[in-house]
Amino acid sequence: MKAILPAALILLTIACGGVKTVKIDFHLPVLQSGDFSDAYFRQGWDQLQKGDTNAAYKFFQLSEVRLDKKQAAFGYVFLARKKYSAASAQFTQALETNPENLQAQMGMASIHEFEGDNAAAFQIYGKLLAWAQDDAWIKLRYEYIQSSATQKHLLEAEQAKNIDKAKYIRALEQAAWFSPDMTAITLQIADHYYGENEWQRSLPFYEAVLEKDAHNEVVLLKLAAIYEKKGKFDMALITLDRLLAIKPGDPVLESEKKRIRDSFQDMNLPEKFKRIFFKTEINREELAALIGYYFEPFIKMDRAPEIITDIDGSFAREYIIKTCTSGIMGTRPDHTFDRFSTPDRATFAVTLNSLINYLGKNSYTLRFTPAAARMASADLSPLHKNYDTIAFLVNAQILPLDAENNFNPTHPVSPADVINALKKILNNIGN
Repeated sequence: MKAILPAALILLTIACGGVKTVKIDFHLPVLQSGDFSDAYFRQGWDQLQKGDTNAAYKFFQLSEVRLDKKQAAFGYVFLARKKYSAASAQFTQALETNPENLQAQMGMASIHEFEGDNAAAFQIYGKLLAWAQDDAWIKLRYEYIQSSATQKHLLEAEQAKNIDKAKYIRALEQAAWFSPDMTAITLQIADHYYGENEWQRSLPFYEAVLEKDAHNEVVLLKLAAIYEKKGKFDMALITLDRLLAIKPGDPVLESEKKRIRDSFQDMNLPEKFKRIFFKTEINREELAALIGYYFEPFIKMDRAPEIITDIDGSFAREYIIKTCTSGIMGTRPDHTFDRFSTPDRATFAVTLNSLINYLGKNSYTLRFTPAAARMASADLSPLHKNYDTIAFLVNAQILPLDAENNFNPTHPVSPADVINALKKILNNIGN
């Protein structure tokens, strides 16, 4: 390591060479409260704000802040010098060290904007806004890109409306991607594909509509029909349960549910897995099974399997190994999984966040749609150990609050809770 470090520093020095003072023409995020304890880091930031990248680099070099913070700081030095490749490399390393480094994420968003990739910048700003709901700069950039891109694609759609149907729908899809809260656009796309018998293409758009209009009976009925046509009997059952919550005891819906339940029972899945969908709460074994089942194409075994001592005979054994080896779920220090314990909603939030971080580390880009107004849980103190994670997932509209604005962190999670959250993540993975 001693031989490598000087060489790396030499490369950094070369990359930062040239004119000492530059114009900072991008947003430089403010330091977080904990950063002020390191005098060298604070002085480096002050020098960077003044445009003296050489002095900033030297102070950052001497600082003893966390590695990801130092990597992000070097990224901003390179960004100030307009060395975008070097800056991107440093921000990427910072995010590999700590996926939740906000400064590195903001730096990456700035690079994307400089390079004209507003879609990539928009994705990052969406996630950042869910993490830092009160940051005026992030909100400004997110809303600016959203508004300008949506208007651009709606204009393209209008121009192509009676000329090129494929171009028209494609432009509407792009507008809906930037503004998923405009459900009229999303519903128009879904109905178009449904009318063309392109069930699979209509599916994510109807699901997106339902996220904003949870009691839309017409959409629920169409979704149940599509799920059945595609052999997704698990989702068809959950959708029918949502309809029955609106129209309890409806004989037609009850009959449909029984028929689809029979089809679901015929599926070639372990019996214990099938039972999950008819329970009111799940245990850790079943949670691992659902994550492994729905995210099987995304979770890779790229290292030696985790050693777990208490899962012999489990129907979800392979899924448990995959989710633990990937770091999405964890084991105890004695290598036990504790598969029959029941996770609460706070624990489930931590697992979802680990899943999101895993996808990010493996180059899967997610689009986050922050709530229009900050959503604060009435029953969750900022002192809760998982407050930031839960607040992010609530404001990213992945986990809901109840009608009384409570998160209910100690309540168990139901299969429907898990599947709805997993589907939201799945539907927002970039192509």
